[in-house]
Amino acid sequence: MYRAGLRELKLIYSSKPRWYFKHAEKTLAAILDSYLIIFEPKRLMRALASPTFFDGLVASASLDELGGGATTIVAVTLKNFIRPDSGLAVVGGKRPHGYKVPEELDKLASIFGFDERTLERLKYASRMVAKVDNAAVQDGFYLYLHLMIVSWDGEWIIIQQGLKPMTNLVRRYHWISIGLRSFVEEPHSGIVSAAKEEVVLDMTSRDSCKAREACVDAVNNDIEALKRFSRGMAGGQLTLMEFDAREPKKFPLSIPKVSWSTLLAIHESSPRGYEELLSIKGVGPNMVRFLAAAATALYDAPPSFRDPAILFSELPEKMGGDKPLYELVEAIKASKLSLAEKGKALNRLTSVFRSLEEYT
Repeated sequence: MYRAGLRELKLIYSSKPRWYFKHAEKTLAAILDSYLIIFEPKRLMRALASPTFFDGLVASASLDELGGGATTIVAVTLKNFIRPDSGLAVVGGKRPHGYKVPEELDKLASIFGFDERTLERLKYASRMVAKVDNAAVQDGFYLYLHLMIVSWDGEWIIIQQGLKPMTNLVRRYHWISIGLRSFVEEPHSGIVSAAKEEVVLDMTSRDSCKAREACVDAVNNDIEALKRFSRGMAGGQLTLMEFDAREPKKFPLSIPKVSWSTLLAIHESSPRGYEELLSIKGVGPNMVRFLAAAATALYDAPPSFRDPAILFSELPEKMGGDKPLYELVEAIKASKLSLAEKGKALNRLTSVFRSLEEYT
């Protein structure tokens, strides 16, 4: 799995004239049209699941000047340009549109002829992806964009973006259904970030496998122990440093109080695995953190606290020639852009290749 950050992602607040955005949209539309003509729609899905391709697309349209704000422009262009007759459709977007995915999928089902099972699977994927990046990966970034691209045969990619309060830093999360084996273990095709956080609760890490199992075991078979653990924090939020001074570094995050009725409802649901546990109503960031702390204290099964995002300088050597970027070059050359526009787009894209070569 590839997790990488290509450039600094910040919300850059700058006044740009209307023509700047119109030109960017025109450039992106021409490149996407060319890409779809040369390559099949599934190739575009795979490409957009790659953070380097996405950043290459941003650079080729001269949107990298906007930092993380470029993601919204690309999302709007994708939604305006891609039509179902291409074999793909785009739903969601920036809040509040990201919350209208179920309604948009209902309309899309009649266009693509999805049966009820496929429709419910797509809705479930949208919910679970949002829940994982909001609750299972607690990195301090709060989601504000949820874009889902769906193919005629029910495959999908999702791109989400979150904002870290008081910093203007954003983080982008890429998902693709093709090859996805689990929503709760190493599920991302990429995570893009400007910097790594010192402490991140990552319940999706392979290193959190035992912690996930312990959380499920606790809610199913040790509800009284969870109740005692919860009562031990009656004074309010604690860290495990306060809860168990013998092992002060095992859970370096605050442990929230949670509702006993919610815990009981989870117990009565009898989740068969962590994904099913996470999908239960009421299991949000606080409950995930509480159960992770309980798994640490009661089962000696601490989760991973390593940030799952990887900086560009840490890219593995094998990613130096990211194939979708070369496909992007081909699409730009074959596009209906003028020679001058093609030259500008390729020059901007060259900076991405140079950055890749610098770190590989």
